[in-house]
Amino acid sequence: MLSQIKITTHVDSGKLAKFKSINTSVEENDFCSKMRRKKNSICMKCYAVNMEKRYPSFRTNIQSNSEILSSRILDTHELPRINDLAFRFHSTGELINDIHFLNFINIAVDNSRTYFTLWTKRVDIIKRVLKTHTLPDNLKLIYSNPKVDSKDIKPPKHFVKVFTGYSKDTKIKNINCKGKCVDCMLCYSDNNVKNIREIIK
Repeated sequence: MLSQIKITTHVDSGKLAKFKSINTSVEENDFCSKMRRKKNSICMKCYAVNMEKRYPSFRTNIQSNSEILSSRILDTHELPRINDLAFRFHSTGELINDIHFLNFINIAVDNSRTYFTLWTKRVDIIKRVLKTHTLPDNLKLIYSNPKVDSKDIKPPKHFVKVFTGYSKDTKIKNINCKGKCVDCMLCYSDNNVKNIREIIK
């Protein structure tokens, strides 16, 4: 039986208007559950867990994705065909294990014309997998900073940027993530910006 990965098409009124993404469950991810209990973690303000509870069909799709992507390496004919110029891995969700990341790598390799971006906190998985595998040129890694209101930090090895959330009362002036991604594209293009900063909604 073929495994079918579900692709999310984002609403035109949202931040990710005109984008599509592949997402997984945060409810069923042990790492996410642990991070949501960690004091001062951005995960304490997780919006994805509320989305899973609010939208049953979305929940079904991303829980299915979690199982498909983390259980085995998919055959090439099971990988989705993506025609978008830019595509996001995880607008909600987090890497589950090495297999999950390897499947994302294979999707990027199989869709070489698309610019993929993956947000993750799982430096451990990235480091382990990339000891024996090569990151494709069209897959860029953005470190999802677990700390709220953090000072700018250097991206970890293999990552091109750091994404950090800030409180509404922050004194940080250089917030550079505003509005819709399609009008900015800092995260979806090659540029010299290393730290992306957004006010937490």
